[in-house]
This record gives sequence, structure tokens and C-alpha cells, in this order.
Amino acid sequence: MPGAAPTYQETLDAHRRRLIVAAARRVFQAHGLEGASIRAIAQAAGCTTGAIYPLFRSKEELFAVVLGESLAALTQEVRAAMDGIAMPAKALRRGTLAIYKYYDAHPSELTLSLVLFNADRSSSFGSRHQDTLKRQLDELLALLAEQVRKSAAKPFLPMVRLEATALITYLVGLLVLKQGRKIDVLGNKASVLLAHYTKNMVARLGGAV
Repeated sequence: MPGAAPTYQETLDAHRRRLIVAAARRVFQAHGLEGASIRAIAQAAGCTTGAIYPLFRSKEELFAVVLGESLAALTQEVRAAMDGIAMPAKALRRGTLAIYKYYDAHPSELTLSLVLFNADRSSSFGSRHQDTLKRQLDELLALLAEQVRKSAAKPFLPMVRLEATALITYLVGLLVLKQGRKIDVLGNKASVLLAHYTKNMVARLGGAV
């Protein structure tokens, strides 16, 4: 049997929640996690702080929700980019390029995602949200790792994960340099450097480029 239709209050709460999350995203993108406050988010959402606390206990919890939505959208882009690509090396290049294009088009979301690399700050999200974000990050990493595994002549699981992690680290580093307008000093475009790194990685692993 189909589930019961949501009550008026549930519909209202869901609508309010979407408004608050959208407002929080704007505030976090403008001021970062440190510079944001529940009061600022409430003002951006056109509500009172009292309307937020029944739904979100803290700005860190709100940040975790915003970051989770960003990771979900990014993962969907990567899946779409690799869908139907039979050659692992090509799928890997498509997947990494999708990450690059997503964060290049949404630089503020890259800035937000860097909080994941700050263990002290991410621990403030609470164990439930921290575990959810870790699963999402692991899912994204697994998409690349699977193509690394298929590309390697002699796949070894710890090596596969290490190579996928190194690829994402290199990619993020390029994006940070590009957004800081430092990449031109190196004399190359970030996208060209990424393609070069990925191609050489596949060749080093013994796969077809």
C-alpha cells in the first residue's frame, strides 16, 4: 500500500527546511563556516532563529547538510560522465574531468568541501552527519577507484585506492591553484595538467590510455 500523504505540518516543515538550507548555502558560500551564524542564516531565509532550531541544532549541522547536497550533485555528474563508457581509461578521464568542471563552475562549493580535510572542524558536524559525509566521499572515491582497478594490469586493492586518492588530491590542488590565479605561473592550463596526470597514471599502471 502506498504511504500516507504528508500532513499539512509535514509539508510546511519540508518547505521551511528547503528554504533554510538554500539560505544557509548562500551564507556559507559568502562567509564560510567560521563567518556564518544562525542569525545570518535566519535573516537570509526570512525567518527567525526560533524557526531553525527545531530543524537544525547548529550551523555545523546545516553546513553538513549543504555539503552533503553538493557531494550528491557532484557524484551524479561523475556517474553521468562515465555512464556507457566501456574503456576504463576513458571512463576515468571522463570522471575526473567531470569533477574538475563541476568545481570550476562552482568554486564556492570547492571551498566548502575543503572543510572535509580539516578533521577538527568536520568532527563538529556530529557523528551521524560525519558518517554520512564520509560515505558520500567514499562513494565518489569508489567510482574512480573502480576505473583505476580496471585500468591496472595487476590491480591490488590498497594500491587502487591510493592511486584514486592521489588523483583526487592532485585534482583538488589544481583547482585551488586555478582559483587562486596561480596556475598561469606554471605555464599550463589546469585541465591540460589533469589530463596529462591521468594519462600518465594509467600508462604507469599498465593499462591502455
